[in-house]
Amino acid sequence: MANRRIAELFLELVRIDGRSGKEAEVAQFAYSFLKNLGFQPQRDGSNTVSGSNTSNIVCPVGGGGDRALLAHMDTAGFTSSTKQAVTADRIASDGKGQLGAANRAGMAAILYALERAVNTGLPLKPFTVAFTTQGETAMAGGRNLVLPSGVRYGFVFDSSLDPGCYVAASPGAAAFAMHVTGKLSRAGAAPENGVSAIRVAAKAIAALDIDRHDTETTSNIGIISGGEGTNVVPAYTLVRGEVRALDKAKGLPVLEGIKAEFEKAAAAAGGSAMFNWAWDFQPYRHSKDSEVCRIAEAALRAAGLEPSAVPSHGGSDANSLNAKGVAAVSFGIGIRNPHANDEYILLEHLTKASDIVWQLIKR
Repeated sequence: MANRRIAELFLELVRIDGRSGKEAEVAQFAYSFLKNLGFQPQRDGSNTVSGSNTSNIVCPVGGGGDRALLAHMDTAGFTSSTKQAVTADRIASDGKGQLGAANRAGMAAILYALERAVNTGLPLKPFTVAFTTQGETAMAGGRNLVLPSGVRYGFVFDSSLDPGCYVAASPGAAAFAMHVTGKLSRAGAAPENGVSAIRVAAKAIAALDIDRHDTETTSNIGIISGGEGTNVVPAYTLVRGEVRALDKAKGLPVLEGIKAEFEKAAAAAGGSAMFNWAWDFQPYRHSKDSEVCRIAEAALRAAGLEPSAVPSHGGSDANSLNAKGVAAVSFGIGIRNPHANDEYILLEHLTKASDIVWQLIKR
């Protein structure tokens, strides 16, 4: 029974710990699994720049073809100690830990389709499979992924949308850091001689227009750190945050506005502010008549699903692929409550996700 085998494979995967940057055991499982099917998986050497304890696993089939199928190997938390509750229609966490469906479900969908193809002698298109590191953090695996040169399209199995939905547009995330410098002084004896970097940061943040800017653009201050002690006027504070935008042209003015408010507050107090930022991942948008969407929708219909292009508020390896010039979308695979202790996935969704893989790889 298809559901039983894919469930077994999924359970094998979620019982392996592999948090972001520590995916080596998961990578070895995928490597051995592909090798045992008769494929020739490779390690792309991305760990030398990504910082993970393993490389991405890349497996070209028939020369690699024009398309790549991806899932990331890491989970947001530990999963090996979670007891899975398996019922007739779903696999769920026991409520005490993460299940790890994000994104071991994507891995299981791809691996099961490959196993099924080998066992049934399915004639295959040329294609490439890739399992990446650090998909739950800054996607360093995907950003440093090395694919065969002929790959033009990417299909990522990582969205919590239902099968049938796919992400044709996704925002980019620009991470920023504001380094605020004031002047150290003893808070009890001579506070007037100091310039509080924390106070400068607080004034700048209070003046900012952050949160939601429009339906496609948001900003957030997420981390503040600084100070040496309660009896010292703090000379340095670090403020970190992000701007998310579906359109780069809308995100850049928000970043400039944040920079300007901090510089204004610092100058008024006699301090200084240094701002830097970079894209963790860049936005993308595909029209429904693009070739990548045409291929995606054809695979969904062939799997018995009604295609629906849905914008996303989060990123995936599809963002990294698009930034590399590989047109990519992310398929919904039906993960419920990802990263939470009540995470679960329906067996029907897991099977349908693998059916989509099947349609993408068969001749």
